[in-house]
Amino acid sequence: MNSSAQALPTFDQIVVFGDSLSDNGNSGRASNGPVWVEHLATRFGFMLEPSRTGGSNFAVGGARLDPRSGTTSLRAQASAYLRRSRPHGRILHIVYGGGNDLLAAVGQPQALAMVDAAVASMRSIVADLAHQGATDILVPNLPAIGITPVVRAQGRQAVEAANRLAERFNRALDQALSGFASQGGLRLYRLDVWQLAERVRANPAAAGFTDITTPCGQHRRCEGHLFWDDVHPTTQAHRRLAEAAAQVLETR
Repeated sequence: MNSSAQALPTFDQIVVFGDSLSDNGNSGRASNGPVWVEHLATRFGFMLEPSRTGGSNFAVGGARLDPRSGTTSLRAQASAYLRRSRPHGRILHIVYGGGNDLLAAVGQPQALAMVDAAVASMRSIVADLAHQGATDILVPNLPAIGITPVVRAQGRQAVEAANRLAERFNRALDQALSGFASQGGLRLYRLDVWQLAERVRANPAAAGFTDITTPCGQHRRCEGHLFWDDVHPTTQAHRRLAEAAAQVLETR
């Protein structure tokens, strides 16, 4: 998963819409170090700052895709950005969400509708960005969220249900974004986090992990741990995600 910085395309800025996996200061950083978009920005030679201090990272911990979830939803984040005077140059837009929608949907009778609403919101965000002239958009999918300690603690049925929802989300996302493949002037990058997580689960040591189930705790060394707490990855895991993202960007 190593990649050469010289092979990366040149971007003038990264703009991020997301949740706690990408938040580096709007509601706090949920990891023991930089999150994946920060690692990725470093590869391009610049710092990524939260939007509340004037930066271009709009991600907020706890945010969902569903626009009905409140003023911090990814839909609201994107709308706030699109109302701004946007910077010039080549901009990489990252839209990564859905995890909180799915965690809230586990065990709910309307779970499938919640998943579909999340995917519809993602499609609308990508469509609006493209309509406003975005040329580069990175959209990761979701891992099998049953791997998280918070879901595993609920038992086997919850794990299976959560993973089925993630599978449904990813299939629907692929279908929703397929129509953008032929849109002229748009480079749509897809990051397969599902497969990345499955490889880690199948062979943790190959990815540098010794423990993929136990949260490392906020006051302990996290080296070798996949999870920082019961939901969020360690900065080591975030670095792996950034490396995978860099590989995807190199292909276009």
